[in-house]
Amino acid sequence: MLPLSQSPVWQQQRAFYEDRASEAFAEIPHQAVDNPWVAAAYARVIAGFLRDAVLDPSEPVYVLELGAGAGRFGHGLARELGEGFVYVLTDFAESQLDDWAAHPGLEDDRFDFARVDLTQPIAPVLRRRGVTLGALKNPLVVVANYVFDSIPADAFAVGDGALHACLVDSDFTFTHAPVTPYGDEDLDALLEHYRVTLDDTVFTVPTVALRAIRGLRALAGDRLLVLAADKALSTEEALAYREAPEPARHGGAFSLMVNFHALGFVAARHGGELLHGGDRHAAIDVGALVFGGGAQTREAYRDAIERFGPGDLATLLEGVERAAGELSVAELVALLRLSGWDASTLHAVLGPLRDQAAEADPATQEDLRTALFEIEERHFAVPGDHDLPFAIGLLLFELQDYEDAIEYFEASLEQHGHDPATEKNIELCEAMLS
Repeated sequence: MLPLSQSPVWQQQRAFYEDRASEAFAEIPHQAVDNPWVAAAYARVIAGFLRDAVLDPSEPVYVLELGAGAGRFGHGLARELGEGFVYVLTDFAESQLDDWAAHPGLEDDRFDFARVDLTQPIAPVLRRRGVTLGALKNPLVVVANYVFDSIPADAFAVGDGALHACLVDSDFTFTHAPVTPYGDEDLDALLEHYRVTLDDTVFTVPTVALRAIRGLRALAGDRLLVLAADKALSTEEALAYREAPEPARHGGAFSLMVNFHALGFVAARHGGELLHGGDRHAAIDVGALVFGGGAQTREAYRDAIERFGPGDLATLLEGVERAAGELSVAELVALLRLSGWDASTLHAVLGPLRDQAAEADPATQEDLRTALFEIEERHFAVPGDHDLPFAIGLLLFELQDYEDAIEYFEASLEQHGHDPATEKNIELCEAMLS
């Protein structure tokens, strides 16, 4: 039996990501945050944070994305941020860095790549620029979507004022043991706080995440914004009366609920604060850890995330997509606009759009055509994607744009390989043009 953070399951998870690199994300859910709407919301919070700061024009603002996945979110956020930023995608796996370096969507000089292992001291060496980040002149922005739920954490049980460590075996079965202090002032203060304030519950301590944030604070000179989206417990009330943590399986990987409250408790000890969405976002919350921010950061977070955040959008889209057959083309195009021109949303409503596109009025057809081109322009292909060129080709066919439809069907063959249906659609388009 071992502390949860020392269980071999974490090494098994690392091996999975090292082996699969970008291909891992064909198995792992990421759409709830990996989309244009969330990228635009993050950009608004970042803009607010930087309005609270005094910037040095001699150096860009660095945005460091931890565990940046297949690169889609970074691509979208960099688009929203525009010039004046260097966007650094990071991962612990060299195989993932190789995938990014080879992706045509990341050729822009605003992108760079660095190996960052959150279990080790953080000193990112930028591959393209050949520099090590340190002593930054400007505040640092960090993105950590679905990262803290996948790195080592510990678990503790508390009851009647007594605290117990939760040890785990290979089957993820827990047993209680005496607590050994960490010898770390922040972690030990957190444990004592929970011993006094909580009762009859089990909670996790995100040890690796907390130490990583400490390293990021040092790198940033305590001018730091961390935007983290995760399945999270964001308030102390949410930690009450809970059972032992249960891993959620995602193909060859797993994740645990993240104790955002612990991140905020430790941040407050060092002059920082946690902005969060409260208890209504247990499925997915976006926490903003802020060091050196102010009123502009708080207002931007309230406006872009707290009032209506990624979890709200995912819930709304899921409901609307179920009812898509009852909606008009104009209403479905409005949904695409709300999503930030998201390709996954298009695929979810493709059937109803195909059924109705030919009968829509000319103005609505033009809106749909524009929507398709907007979606294509923003799309960043990752493993596991649906065939976007094929979907666009189908709708252009319904709109009688046969020449453009042929181009997209040919792009589908180029990107996704031989397909009899695609080749038949090209023949149909050519017949309509003859």
